[in-house]
Amino acid sequence: MRPFNDFVKSNFDAARRFFLDIASDCPASDSVNHSLSFISDGNVLALHRLLWNNQEKIGQYLSSNRDHKAVGRRPFDKMATLLAYLGPPEHKPVADTHWSSLNLTSSKFEEFMTRHQVHEKEEFKALKTLNIFYQAGTSKNGNPVFYYITRRFKTGQINGDLLIYHVLLTLKPYYAKPYEIVVDLTHAGPSNRFKTDFLSKWFVVFPGFAYENVAAIYIYNCNTWVREYTKYHERLLTGLKGSKKLLFIDSPVRLAEHVEPDQQKLPAATLALEEDLKVFHNALKLAHKDTKVSIKVGSTAVQVTSAERTRVLGQSVFLNDIYYASEIEEICLVDENQFTLTIANQGTPLTFMHQECEAIVQSIIHIRTRWELSQPDSIPQHTKIRPKDVPGTLLNIALLNLGSSDPSLRSAAYNLLCALTCTFNLKIEGQLLETSGLCIPANNTLFIVSISKTLAANEPHLTLEFLEECISGFSKSSIELKHLCLEYMTPWLLNLVRFCKHNDDAKRQRVTAILDKLITMTINEKQMYPSIQAKIWGSLGQITDLLDVVLDSFIKTSATGGLGSIKAEVMADTAVALASGNVKLVSSKVIIRMCKIIDKTCLSPTPTLEQHLMWDDIAILARYMLMLSFNNSLDVATHLPYLFHVVTLLVATGPLSLRASTHGLVINIIHSLCTCSQLNFSEETKQVLRLSLTEFSLPKFYLLFGISKVKSAAVIAFRSSYRDRSFSPGSYERETFALSSLETVTEALLEIMEACMRDIPGCKWLDQWTELAQRFAFQYNPSLQPRALVVFGCISKRVTHGQIKQIIRILSKASPLLSIDRGLESCLKGPDNYNSQVLIEATVIALTKLQPLLNKDSPMHKALFWVAVAVLQLDEVNLYSAGTALLEQNLHTLDSLRVFNDKVLNTQTTFQKDVLPQTFSSNIHTFLGGGQPLEWHCKQMDHFVGLNFNSNFNFALVGHLLKGKVQTPLPQHSGADHPDSPHTASPALLTVSEEVRSRCSLKHRKSLLLSEVTMENVPMDTYSVHHSDPCCRTLMESQPWTSPKVSERYLVAHYSSVGQISPRTRKSMSLDMGQPSQANTKKLLGTRKSFDHLISDNKAPKRPDMESGITTPPKMRRVAENDYEIGECPESTQRISHHTLRKVSVSESNVLLDEEVLTDPKIQALLLTVLATLVKNTTDDFDQRILYEFLAEASVVFPRVFPVV
Repeated sequence: MRPFNDFVKSNFDAARRFFLDIASDCPASDSVNHSLSFISDGNVLALHRLLWNNQEKIGQYLSSNRDHKAVGRRPFDKMATLLAYLGPPEHKPVADTHWSSLNLTSSKFEEFMTRHQVHEKEEFKALKTLNIFYQAGTSKNGNPVFYYITRRFKTGQINGDLLIYHVLLTLKPYYAKPYEIVVDLTHAGPSNRFKTDFLSKWFVVFPGFAYENVAAIYIYNCNTWVREYTKYHERLLTGLKGSKKLLFIDSPVRLAEHVEPDQQKLPAATLALEEDLKVFHNALKLAHKDTKVSIKVGSTAVQVTSAERTRVLGQSVFLNDIYYASEIEEICLVDENQFTLTIANQGTPLTFMHQECEAIVQSIIHIRTRWELSQPDSIPQHTKIRPKDVPGTLLNIALLNLGSSDPSLRSAAYNLLCALTCTFNLKIEGQLLETSGLCIPANNTLFIVSISKTLAANEPHLTLEFLEECISGFSKSSIELKHLCLEYMTPWLLNLVRFCKHNDDAKRQRVTAILDKLITMTINEKQMYPSIQAKIWGSLGQITDLLDVVLDSFIKTSATGGLGSIKAEVMADTAVALASGNVKLVSSKVIIRMCKIIDKTCLSPTPTLEQHLMWDDIAILARYMLMLSFNNSLDVATHLPYLFHVVTLLVATGPLSLRASTHGLVINIIHSLCTCSQLNFSEETKQVLRLSLTEFSLPKFYLLFGISKVKSAAVIAFRSSYRDRSFSPGSYERETFALSSLETVTEALLEIMEACMRDIPGCKWLDQWTELAQRFAFQYNPSLQPRALVVFGCISKRVTHGQIKQIIRILSKASPLLSIDRGLESCLKGPDNYNSQVLIEATVIALTKLQPLLNKDSPMHKALFWVAVAVLQLDEVNLYSAGTALLEQNLHTLDSLRVFNDKVLNTQTTFQKDVLPQTFSSNIHTFLGGGQPLEWHCKQMDHFVGLNFNSNFNFALVGHLLKGKVQTPLPQHSGADHPDSPHTASPALLTVSEEVRSRCSLKHRKSLLLSEVTMENVPMDTYSVHHSDPCCRTLMESQPWTSPKVSERYLVAHYSSVGQISPRTRKSMSLDMGQPSQANTKKLLGTRKSFDHLISDNKAPKRPDMESGITTPPKMRRVAENDYEIGECPESTQRISHHTLRKVSVSESNVLLDEEVLTDPKIQALLLTVLATLVKNTTDDFDQRILYEFLAEASVVFPRVFPVV
C-alpha cells in the first residue's frame, strides 16, 4: 500500500470537496411522508412463528452474550409481551411452503389431474384397489367416517399425487359437511412415511372448509416411530398440536365410544391383533431410558405396549409397537429374567426383563415357527445338467421312484433303470431285464438297496454326481421316500474317500461341497434328524481317512454360526453319531485338535483366552467334547490326562453355558470311568469315583466352576433356543476365578486319577498330565501360564533344582522386585497389572507345592524363605495369602530337615536374632542362579518398607505377618478337608484360643473369667536339655511352624476351619522399630506413633463369631533365653545363673509374659503389639476376654512398654 500513499496525498483535497458536495443534513423525521411498502402476510406469519418458537433461545442468548448494562432485557420483554398479546401463530403457516408459493389450490390441483385424465390410468385404478383411504359407516354423531390405513402406503412405490387425488375425490361428496377420520397407524414405520415436501402439500390442496369440517380425527395404535416422526415435523404439524379434534385410541373398545361396533370398518388384520392374546404385564424394556411395558403375544405378532403415557402432539398417549412374526429374526434367552428380540431392519436388538421370560420366549418361538410353516416352499432352482451328470441323475430318479406308491410309476422306474444300465454299461451282473406289465410290490426296499450296493461297488466313478442329485431331491420328497433315499445313499458314502486322496483339487473340493450339503440337510431336516444321524454320519464315522475332512467341515459350519447357534449345536450333536462307528478314532481326533489349538494360543498370546482369535474354535470343540463325553465316547481310558489338562485350562472360562459345559464334561468323565468296561476297578476305587460324582455336584464346586448362580448346570449347558445369549461374551456377568479355586479342582481331579491308577499296573496317566502341564507352565502365555503353573505344582511327584530355578526366573520377570536390572523406584511400585499379579501368585503357589519335593541338600530351601518375604514386601493384597503360604511351607520343610535344631545345638546364640538370618542370608544370592547377590537390593527394599531383617529379625517378620491380620484376607481352606494344605494355619495371624490360655498361665493374676481346662487330650512333646552354659535354660515355646504330623490330626478332630477375613485396601504399615541403636530404643519408649495405627483404626475387618482362628498345638523347643550375647549382659547372666535345668511342665513354667525371659524392650513391645492387633481384629467375646487377661498381665509385667502400645 506504500506506493498508494502519494496518490492519496495528491487527491485528498479533491476527494474532500466531493464528499462535502454530495452530503446533506438529514431532515426531521416528521417532515417526510414515507410511502408504505407492501409486506406479504406469509412473511409476517413466518416472522411470528420464528419469534414464537424461539423466544426462549433469544432470551438465553441476550442474557449470556450481550452487555446487560448497554442493552438490558427491556427489548426482549417488549417482544415477549407482544407475542403473548398476539398469541400462538395460526395454522396457516403452511402458506409459506413451496406448494403455497406456486398458488396451488384444490381447484387447480383437481383441474390439473382431470385434464390429464389421471382417473383413467391403470396406476390410479390399482391405487384405488389398495384401500388406503375409503369411506365406511357413520359415527354416533351421524357423520360419515373415513379410514386411512397407513401401512398400505409405501413410500417410493406409490405416487403421492395420485394418493392425494384419490383422497380428494373420495372426500368431495362429503367435505362440505362435518365428517370424521380414523387413522390406523398399526405397524406404521419409515416405509409408510410422507416426505417433508409431500406432507406440507396435504395442507394446501383441499378447500379451506374441508379442513374446518373435520369433526374428529381418531389416531389408532400410535407407536414409537410415529412419536419420533411428529417430533421431526413439529413445525409443519403445529396446528394439530393440542387440538381437541385429535383423539388417540388404543383399542377397538375405545373407538366404540365414538363409532358403533357394527359401523366400524377397520381392516381385519388390525382387529386380529386383539385376538388370542397372551399378556405379560410389568415387563421392563431396557434402553438408554428403561420403560415399563406390557408384552402381548398374539397369533401373528408381538405387541409391546407402554405402561406409562408419553407426549405426542401435545397429548398423553400409550404407545403400541407391533412386530410381526415374519420380522422376528432372533429370540434369545439371556438368563431366567432377561431376553432379547432381534427385529429385521432394526440396528440393535430389543432387550426385555420379566419374571416369566422363558414362557414369553416359547410363545414367540411358537408363532415364529407357525409362520415359517405357513410359508409356501420357494421355487426350486435346478442346476443345469451336464452330460457327465446324466447317469448319476437318472440313477437317482430310477431308484427313488421304485419306492413310489403308484404301481405304474414303479414299473416305469424299473424300466428306466434297465435302460440306464444298458446305455452306460453299468455292471449290474444280469439282475435286471426290461419288460412290460411287470408287477413290482410296494415293499421293495431291500431290492433297491441291493441294486444300490452293487452299483456303488462296481461303478464308484458315479459317486459324486449320484450323491449330489440325491441331496438336491431329498427335500422335495415325501417322508417315506426320504427314508428310502437314506437307505440307498449310504453305500455310496464309502466311495468319497477315493476322491479325498485324488490328485485333482476339483474332486476334493466337490467332496467338501457334498459334506457341506449333507450338513445343511442335517440342520434343515428336523423330522429326519435321527435317521440322518444314524445312516449318514454313523457310516461316515467308520471311514478313517475321511474323518479329518468331515471334522474340518463341522468346525467351519459351527464357526459360521457362532458359539451357541443352531448350526454349532447340531454339529456338536452330530459328532456323537460320527463317533458311534469309531469311538477311539473320533475322540482322538477331537481331543488332539483341541490340544493343538490351545497350543497355538502361545504363538500370539492374549491377556485372556476369550480375547484370542482362536477362542471360537476352542469353545466349539469344548461343546463337542461335552457331547462326546457321555457313554465314554471320549475313550477316557486312553485320554484321561488330556481331558483333565483341558478341563484345568478351561474351568470357569467363557460365557455361562460354556462354564456349565466344562462342569458337565467333568461329571461325564467321572461317570464314564465308573461305567467303562475297559477298566476294572476295585470296590474302593469305585467308591471314590461315586463320592467324587456327588462332590462335584455340590454348590461348593458350582462356585469353583463359575456357575454358582445357576440351579442346574445340565440345564444351562444345553439351553439353546434360536441363539442363546448365555453363549455370547459380554452378555454374562463374569465371576472372578481365583487360582486357589483351580488348586482345589486340580487336587480333586488328582485324587480321582491316583485312585484309578492304583488298579492299573504300569499306568502313566499322571506322567502324561504332568508333562502337558509342565510344557504350558514354562511357556509365556498370560491366559494359560498361571493355570499351568498351579496345576504343575499340584500334580508333580518329583521336581529338580533346575525346574525350581526356572519358576523363580518366571517370578523375577513378573515381579519388578526380583529383577536385578530394574530401578528401585520400579521395585517399589510392584506389579503394574492384573496379569502380572496372577502370574506371581501362580509361581508362588507352585513353589509352595513343589518345595517339599526338593532334594534335602538343595540350596533352594533356604533361598525360598527370602522369596516368600519378597512377595510379602510387594505389598499387594491379592498376593499376601500365597506369600504367607509359601513362608509357612518353607518353615515346615526346614523344620522337617532339622535345620533349626542343628543351628541351635551348634551355636551359642539366640533363636530369633541369629539362627534365621545366618541360615538364610548366606544363600540369598543363589536363588537366581548364582547371579548378582541381592543383599544390597534387599537392604534397599527393607529401608523403603520400613522393616529391617538384619537389625531386628523378629520385628521385620512379624511386621509383615501383621499386615495380614490388619488388611488381607486369608484363603478360605478347611483344615478338615485339606490336612496337608499350607493354608490350614497361618503364622501369627490366628486369634488366641482356650488352648493358648491353658498352656500359657498368668503369673501375676489368677484368671477369674475362665474355668480350668484339662489338656489330657492335647499331644505334647517335652525335652530335657543339658547345657553347661548357665545362660541357657529350657523354654516352652509355641511354634507356628510346628511339623503338621501330630498337630493337624488334632486340628481335624477338635477344631473348625479357618475363617476368611474381609480384605482391606489399606497399604502396609511402616514399622521403624528395626534399629538396635539407643536412639531408636528411646523412640520406642517415648512415643506411641509407631503402633497407634494398629489399635486405633475403627475400620478393622470384622470376623464372624464362628470363624475363630486356630493354631497348631505348641511344641517344646530348646532355645536360649535372652537376645544378648553373654558378654554383653553380665547382670542378666548373674540373675538367672541359679536356675537349674530340668524337664518343666506346662502349667509350671510356660509363662507367655515373663520379664525374666523377655528382657529386651523391643521384644516386649513386639509381643504386646501382636496382642493389641489381635484384640482389635477379634469379634469373639470369649477370645477378647482371654486377650484382655494377657494385656492386663502385661501392664504389670512390662510397665514401661505397656503405655506405648
